[in-house]
Amino acid sequence: MIVGKRVQLIALDEDSFDLTLKWINDPSIRMFTGAKFPVTKIEHETWFKSKALDKYNKTFAIQSIETKQIIGLVGNNDYDPLNRTTYPFIYIGEKVNQGKGIGQEAFSLIINFCFEVLNVHRIYGYLFEYNTASRNMLEKCGYILEGVLKEHWYKDGKYHNVLVMGRVKDSGE
Repeated sequence: MIVGKRVQLIALDEDSFDLTLKWINDPSIRMFTGAKFPVTKIEHETWFKSKALDKYNKTFAIQSIETKQIIGLVGNNDYDPLNRTTYPFIYIGEKVNQGKGIGQEAFSLIINFCFEVLNVHRIYGYLFEYNTASRNMLEKCGYILEGVLKEHWYKDGKYHNVLVMGRVKDSGE
């Protein structure tokens, strides 16, 4: 468990399985993720088990300390021990908790986990250009814009620009 002021990051369990399946099938959430299609329970089970068992690409449920409610997911993908890089990710699935700084707190906790526990040197992320809320959060967490992949991702009938953002360990602390 990783504890912050308002949230804690906890291991995935049966309670978070149903919530995460609900969230990834919500079009208003899926539009900001790499998922292009609704996800079946069988597909989700495969993904969920792989995330729960991975030693270095960790995924945590974000739990409100006050209410004990699971409100989202945070973790890292593409851990590379040779280059010491990884790709932190987050989404807040419970909409009442979006836009309140809770995601930024949870993301700061996973950034610290990546730098201090996984000992990475660089973190990075890709996001749709239209995802201004995520861009603002990443900038507040010390990320800088490193590039734009023009019309890189085909989703919902059109091509979208993808921003590449990153941070090295000592640049945003």
